[in-house]
Order: sequence, then C-alpha cells, then structure tokens
Amino acid sequence: MSTAFRVGVFVVLALLFLSVGVFLIGNKDALFSPTYRLKAQFQNVDGLNNGAEVRIGGIDQGTVTAIDLPAQPDGSVTVVMKLRGDTRDIVKKDSRASISTEGLLGDKFVEISFGSVKAPEVADNDTIASDKPQDMSEQAHAIGDEASQAIEAFRDDAVALQHSFLLRGFFDKRGYGDTEELTQHSVSRLPAAKPVKEFDYDSADVFDKPDNAELKDKKRLNDAGEYLQDNPFGLAVIASSEAKGDSDQDRTLTEARAKAARDYLVQNFKIDDKRLKTIGLGKTKQANDASKLDILVYASNASPGPAQAPAASAP
Repeated sequence: MSTAFRVGVFVVLALLFLSVGVFLIGNKDALFSPTYRLKAQFQNVDGLNNGAEVRIGGIDQGTVTAIDLPAQPDGSVTVVMKLRGDTRDIVKKDSRASISTEGLLGDKFVEISFGSVKAPEVADNDTIASDKPQDMSEQAHAIGDEASQAIEAFRDDAVALQHSFLLRGFFDKRGYGDTEELTQHSVSRLPAAKPVKEFDYDSADVFDKPDNAELKDKKRLNDAGEYLQDNPFGLAVIASSEAKGDSDQDRTLTEARAKAARDYLVQNFKIDDKRLKTIGLGKTKQANDASKLDILVYASNASPGPAQAPAASAP
C-alpha cells in the first residue's frame, strides 16, 4: 500500500469525523456554555419525553434530562431540566413550570415563566412550582364548544344579513323582508264552521312569479276588499296554498303570499284588521292543479285556531 493512498484514507476519515463532530456540536447549543439544573414536580407529565425542549419566553433554553417516578404512590413525577446559565436573570424562585403542546397534537415541551423582579435567583438543583397539564379531552371539548358558538354566531349573522343593504333586494323581490313577521296575524287552523262567503284566486293571476309573494295585479283583490268593507263579518282568513313542491319550503311562500294580500286589503279598504287573519298551508291536495289564494269570510260566531306560527295541514 503506497504512502499516498494511506494519506488519502487518513484525510477522508479525518474529514468524516470532523463533519460528525460539527453536526453533534451544532445540536448542542449549550455544550460549552455554563448550565444549571432545575426541577419541577407534576402529578402527570402527560406524554412528556426525556430530551424534550425547555422554553423560556417561547425560546428554547434547555432540555429535559430526566423524568423520575415518585418513590411512593402519593408522590409526584419529577422532571429534571438543564438550562443555560444566563437564564438565571429571568428564572426566579417564583417562576412556574408547565407542560405545553406544540400545536394541538405536536410534541410536548416544558415552558418556564419569568420570575418577578424582586424574587431571589434559583440555585442549582432547585425545585420550582408547576401548573397542572391541561387534559387533551378538555381541549377537545373546549374546541367543540367554540365551534358550536361559531355556528350559532353564523346563524345570527345570516339572519342579520337579511336586513343588510346588500341582501335586502333579494328578499324584497320575493315580497317579504322578515320571515318572523309572516305569522304575526296568522291562525293555526281554519274555523270548523262553513264560510258565508268565499273569494278564490289562482296564484298565477295575482302574484308576479311562481316563487315570490309580489302582487302583480292587486285590483283582482278589490272585490273581496269591497265586500269586507261593506258587510259585517266575524272573521276573514286569507289562505294560500301550493299545488306542487315541498310543504315545508312552500309554507314560507304561502305565509308570505297571505300576508301580502292582507297588507293590501288593510291599506286600501276600511276593514277591522283585527278580524283579518292569514294562514299559509304550504303544499296541499286542496290546491288541485294550481296554487290558490282564498279569502274565506265567516259569520260573527266563528272562532279561529290560536294565533301561532302555523304547522297546519289543509282543512
């Protein structure tokens, strides 16, 4: 083996060992810095591992060097930490240690709080107070509660948006702006008595479009308005129904149409508005092949169902 070859092998090995040494030293920030040991005791370290980071003010300033179980069942787990010597200026006797998590499911580390200005400095192997680790199930419940609150807030915001400038036109085009007002004068069911007078209208002749409550030919309702104005009556119910569609979705539409018709009659004819009620029936078989708007007039002894948001079916 030649001298040149041996020198080459030596140089390669030397560079290899040097690289490994630089790598190891680079991962030991405090290798040549003064350090001291500090302890904290916990009832449960909650998955903390030996070698975990120790942070002060959110900055890595040490390492967990040992985690010792108690000698007795009623004892505490002791966490031994090695910290940089220059941290003694801010770590004091009244500092507290807590176990935290990097993110929700990340690695565990120890966080040490700043001490007060007048508190004495810690000595090597001192034990500082600790805080109970937060249970992950509690965090999950807290996140769940926050999510529920966010959903409720979103619903409230959605209701508020109905009245905002940007979306006001969307609801105005459908003839109503506040769904809570649709049942303000409603009854839950029609009276059992037979009406003394009926006015029947095809919804397509009265309303602008199939999916809204905007009146397009208001004068069609004038015959009913004149009758109610000129004749005594006990109760009049404006009933709107749909021939097709989903009953729950169409109930809102029929409530809005009944209210639109009532508003027109009350504003244009001298009618006792306390006797003029509405009901939205949604989808009903009585509508046959067409959506209907009926104004049913009852005698003075007729009594409606209690006023509430209707969940009624056809009479």
